[in-house]
Amino acid sequence: MVSRPGRMQSAFTAGELGEYLFDRTQLKYFSTGLQHAENVAIIPQGGFRVRDGLRHVGDLPANASKILPFHASTGAAYDLVFSGEVCQIWTASAITATIVIPGLSPVVDEMTEAQQSDTMLLFHENLRSKRIRATDAGWVVDDLPFENIPNYDYGGDYTNGVPARWRLEFVGLEAFTSIFVVTVSGQETKALTYVATMPDLADAIRAAVEELANVSPGIEVTSPSDKVIEILFTGDGNEGDGWAVSGRVINKADAAITASKRVPGVMPGEPVMSPTRGWPQCGVFWQQRLLVGGLRSLPNAWLMSLQGDYFNYDLRFTEANGPAIIPMDKAGGERIERMVASLNLLIFTTQAEYWIAERALSKVEAPNHVQASRNGIKRGVPVIENEGAAIWCHANGSTIGELRYTDVEGNFVAIDTSLLASHLLEDVVDQASRRSSASMDGNLQAIIRKDGQARLVTLLREQEVTAYSRFSADGLFKATARNARNELSFVIENAGTRSLQRLEPGLLLDEAIDIVSGAPTTVVPGLARFNGRQVWVIGDRDVFGPYVVTGGAITLPIAVTKTTVGTWRPPIVSTLSPPRDIGPNTVLKRKARIHTVHVSIVDTTSLAIGTNGGAMREVNLHRYGVLADVGELDQGVTGEIKITGLRGYAVAPFITISQLRPGRLNVRSITVETAL
Repeated sequence: MVSRPGRMQSAFTAGELGEYLFDRTQLKYFSTGLQHAENVAIIPQGGFRVRDGLRHVGDLPANASKILPFHASTGAAYDLVFSGEVCQIWTASAITATIVIPGLSPVVDEMTEAQQSDTMLLFHENLRSKRIRATDAGWVVDDLPFENIPNYDYGGDYTNGVPARWRLEFVGLEAFTSIFVVTVSGQETKALTYVATMPDLADAIRAAVEELANVSPGIEVTSPSDKVIEILFTGDGNEGDGWAVSGRVINKADAAITASKRVPGVMPGEPVMSPTRGWPQCGVFWQQRLLVGGLRSLPNAWLMSLQGDYFNYDLRFTEANGPAIIPMDKAGGERIERMVASLNLLIFTTQAEYWIAERALSKVEAPNHVQASRNGIKRGVPVIENEGAAIWCHANGSTIGELRYTDVEGNFVAIDTSLLASHLLEDVVDQASRRSSASMDGNLQAIIRKDGQARLVTLLREQEVTAYSRFSADGLFKATARNARNELSFVIENAGTRSLQRLEPGLLLDEAIDIVSGAPTTVVPGLARFNGRQVWVIGDRDVFGPYVVTGGAITLPIAVTKTTVGTWRPPIVSTLSPPRDIGPNTVLKRKARIHTVHVSIVDTTSLAIGTNGGAMREVNLHRYGVLADVGELDQGVTGEIKITGLRGYAVAPFITISQLRPGRLNVRSITVETAL
């Protein structure tokens, strides 16, 4: 066997790849992929670093299961943590208020929200829609004040309809000589001769109008005064307000017929939203309207409010800015789950994704629902935004998709963003994304699975960066959200206790708490929450540990003033096996050994390496200028580290980069030398 030139990998922007891709050496993602990636953040420009640590914010009730961000008009940012019917409002470091929302417990994991200014609305088809408000007097919760909820005919025997009433006034017409026509919703009657006897004129108009194809028999035409006729649209088939009436004189230029609506018609039926018929599943603020959809009794319909009056759904407003109920022309069984404000209005259903072609909604023009894909959305998983695209979880619960408008297609196009790492996703229950927090970072997406595992995704789609990695901590992940401070918050459970934790840039530990003493001391108190658990300590820029906490305290070997105590899970990165191609369509399939590795690092304080899944070996950074009498975290190594003498033959050899103790880890590239 002979050595071969080293193979360098300086980009890891494909993240962890599924095992079915391990032999796809010609695939463009192979050269930027990893066999295993855990607790690292992929750097879009190339390389990777240890992920940010988790700051402990506070303890939560044992049933805490959802976080929603609340951005007040004052600029204040809050995390709303829901535990059954109890909602805790958290600031950056503490609870500022607690409110109770009756009826929320059974639906808290599936509810959706919409927020504008100081108001958040909560929706679920089995919950009377709620409103949470931040007021000068404190936090207030009440029922969403829907007004003039439209009726819908569900097939019952209803008597609550109101017929439309129109008035015609005849000005300047002469009896037996003036000829006129009446137009009803675009249909024109036969020519009629005006007569001075108003009852006779009313009978003639009634007969002519009932002859129209769009009018059913049963209307009432009366004359309340001279030269005035009123038409009342009574009778089966004439319900509602879908009428427009006008008159026109045919043979007399100086005569006219004026028409006016006296009473708007109201369809008979039941309110589409009620304790009996249920409530909306989702809502969104759009163009100064509140749109709600996924009604329990009409799952494929949505309503829009009066423009400028968010809670008014009075269908008697007939102008373009009026309210309307919009049924989607889709097959039965398709329910609206989410409505999202994007470049266009997006509607996610249980079976497909749609966008509304018209930017401006109008009562007088039916919106055009354009289907973008047929994947459906999983109930309870929010839709998040990344670089102008909507990211959602497919109805199967195991695929993450991206919906983005493209000028090339002239359509919203759906892309499967988790295809290369599909093995990492199963039964997704929550997700959130954080915008890039530094010039070297990409956007960061956090994904929570039902089994408590979490995933991190580095996203920079314009540069084709979609890097999936595993996210592990000392506990199970239950929920996540990004607040207005651009912080990713998590509900994490450990031994039945749940806590609120946030990713903090530069932090090296999880569940981290700071303890400051007035004078240097070796005893670190106040650690009762860690009793019986293993922790690490960063004290005055040195790393100590691990320690098992007993009696709520630990003792350090030296006295320190400021300490950060927390749990720790190491970063683990395993490379793909080097390609074994030795010619066109020819590969070498015998055991090989990686004997030398060159790791290019930046400002790194802790590094370990192993081969083929074996034991990890600490790299002695003191050989590269690290001083023993300077704080461990005050000095980092930058340059190329050469590790030789690695052992172990394997059919598919690989190396693993990790750490045996907390510290900074920034890797630019990895070069392996192999004996074949």
